[in-house]
This record gives sequence, structure tokens and C-alpha cells, in this order.
Amino acid sequence: MKAPLNILMVTIDGGGNVPPMFGLAQQLSQRGHHIRVLTEPCLKTTVLANGFAFTSFQDHFTRTDRKEDIIKDWNTSPFTNPVFENVILGPAKTVVRQTAEAIRQYPTNLVLVDLLLVPALIAAQAAQIPGVLVFHMPEYLPGTNRPPGGMGLLPGKGWLGTTRDQFLGAVFQRVLNKYRPLINEVRTHYALEKLENVSDMMHQADLRLIQTLRSFDVPLEPGPANVRYTGPMLTGPDWTEPWSNPWPQDDPRPLVVVSFSTTFQNQRSAIQRAIDALRGLDVRGLVTLGLALAHETFDAPDHVVVVKSAPHEQVFPVADLVITHAGHGTLMRALANGVPLVCMPMGRDQNDNAALVVHHGCGIKLNRTATALQIRQAVGQILGAIRFRQNAARFQQEIKAMAGQQEAMLTELEQLAVSRSQTPQGVRLTGNR
Repeated sequence: MKAPLNILMVTIDGGGNVPPMFGLAQQLSQRGHHIRVLTEPCLKTTVLANGFAFTSFQDHFTRTDRKEDIIKDWNTSPFTNPVFENVILGPAKTVVRQTAEAIRQYPTNLVLVDLLLVPALIAAQAAQIPGVLVFHMPEYLPGTNRPPGGMGLLPGKGWLGTTRDQFLGAVFQRVLNKYRPLINEVRTHYALEKLENVSDMMHQADLRLIQTLRSFDVPLEPGPANVRYTGPMLTGPDWTEPWSNPWPQDDPRPLVVVSFSTTFQNQRSAIQRAIDALRGLDVRGLVTLGLALAHETFDAPDHVVVVKSAPHEQVFPVADLVITHAGHGTLMRALANGVPLVCMPMGRDQNDNAALVVHHGCGIKLNRTATALQIRQAVGQILGAIRFRQNAARFQQEIKAMAGQQEAMLTELEQLAVSRSQTPQGVRLTGNR
């Protein structure tokens, strides 16, 4: 057996990021490696339950209640991105400082950085420790063959489409580069060269793991040398409760699952409209509320059951359709069971995910404000056309095949960690004084 590695994972509770991040950590732990998680106090119980060591952020990311909204992106204009300001880039100084402190305090061979905390890579780079950036979603960065993420756009066609994508890519870089003075100030403090573009942090990661199917995504071309498509991590949320099917096993009615975001995205009205869409339909409806709305009440007919939570691994194998916000984890767990989708994206990466679902013929995309009638029509269209389930079944087979390929990814992480000669910890991390 190889000597165990000391791995630091840097993450927060952003909802859908938690299951794939912890799923990766579980895989490494099962191979005998020691996992320490630098995160928020609200995740301490989850960290310890997984058998990992816990280190708490002491500044900014200090929530004790997972339901508290830290992103605050549900009521903003399309021209602002509070995710950058409140989570990804705005808190860069404190994220790097506290990651550097964890590296100083504990032996570390490898740093796994959640995309939501990408500046933590600076601390790893300064300590000359391999830094691996984990994308728990499809590709987000623009390239010569694709627009940037966030707008729900597929690559444009022809000269006009290419010009559009290049223009949007330049706008994306300009938005990120508003944080370039901040990022370069931090990098200078740790004796690192300044960056021309903030996105270079991601391209400079030793590895960039994209936890989806390459065939589902629109990969950058040419492919960056540090990118690996690992397939989806199907680990479920840690907070779900066991589900007991309330209907007879031989009930012939299709099962429609309504599953919106774990975190608050002002989704209450969308859930109620989805419930109203199922009124009068000869279906069974199961609504899972998630953490954010677990204590809310809804007006539902007898054939629609509303629960706080239910494990997707129990529900999706018997489902015929999922109505969802198009979070990547929910999509992949549905496709892993060959289940088509009605997508009502609320923001973040969800517009991109929904566009890909439609592109691959696995479902229908509606506006987040879609009426009950529009949702009902989409439900009827999908349940009435076998092609949606057939297209979802193609990804079901590919996801099953990808599960056996993750061994190579884990081996590469191990080889990366042991191949890098390390500067004694604390030398460069003291920064320029």
C-alpha cells in the first residue's frame, strides 16, 4: 500500500457543490488518504460524519445555519453577478490567508479547491503544493469554440455566431478582471507573479476536474492540458431522509418528481406552479422541498405528495419525469436513471445546464416564471413522446460506463501529489512583509 497522503479540501456549502466535493473526498479517503476540510462551521457535522478532519473558516464564511443565504443572487439584475462578489472573488484575501494558515498548520500534500473558492489555489501555488480545481458543473470558461457560461448559450454558428461568442468572451474576461487588482495584490503578497487575466488562475491549476460527461458538455477546443472530464459524482446530499413510497407498487400512473434548489433561490412560487400543473393530470406527484423551503407549506391535491426531502437514489429509479431548477447534480442523477426533465432554471449554472438538456433532446426548458398551464403542457409533451426517455437513456449508459473510469483520475491525483517536491511549509506562505 502506498503511503497515505494528507489532502486539504477547501469548500463551502453552496448547495449542489457539497455532494460532488464530498463524494470526491470519500473516494480518496477510501484509498487510505487523510482528508482535512477547511469550510464553514455549518458543515462541521457533515465533515466529521464522513470521518474527515475539520478546520473552520474564521472570517467571512462563518455561517452556523446552512439555510442562511450567502450568495444573495435571486433578486439581482442580469447585469450583476453577486456570486463573484459575495463568494468566488470578493473574499479572495481571507480565503487565501486562511488556506495558507491551514497549510502551515497541518501537513499537506495536495489541495482540492472548490470552484466557488478558486483563489485558494494561490495558497497552494505559493507553498509549491499541487492545487486541483474541482468544477462540480460543466465548463464555464469561454474559448475559441464556445461562449462563456451563465447565459444558457450554445456555441454560435457561422461568422455571426462566432463573432457573438468572441464578444461575449471578452465581456466575461472584463467582468472577471474587475477583480484583477485584488487578485494581483494577494499574489504579490505571496511572491507570485501578477496575472494578465483572473481566469488564468483556473488555467494554472495543476489539474482542473470537470465533474460531468464530456459528451454532455461543450468542451474547450483545443482542450487545456490540465482539464480532465471525470464524469458526474452521483453522491446525494447528506441531509435527505429515507423515503417510503406512498403508492401501491402496481400503480400504473407516471411518477413526476418536482425537485428544486437546495439553497434559497426564491423558488416557492415555481414549486407551487409545478404542483398546480399536476392538478387534473393522471399522474403521481412527489415534491421534495430541500433545506431552503423544508418548513414551507403548499396547496397540493391528493395525488401530489409534498415532503421535506427524499434521496434521489431511491426516487429517480422509479420516476418518469423530473421538474427541476436544472442544478447539475439533479440533472445527472436523473439522467443516470434515464429520466427526462422539465427545466426551469433560476440562475447560476442552471441556464447552461438546461440548454444542454434541450440540445441533447432529454427534456424541455421553460422560463422560471412559466405558468402552471405551460408546465402542464411540457409534462404532457414529455410523457407522450418516447424520444425524450430514449435520449436520456443514452446518457444513462454512458454514466454507468464512466463510473469505472474514475480509478484513473484518482491515481493521477495521487501521482501528482507524490511527484511534486515541496518547499518546507511556511517559507513562502509568510508572504512579503
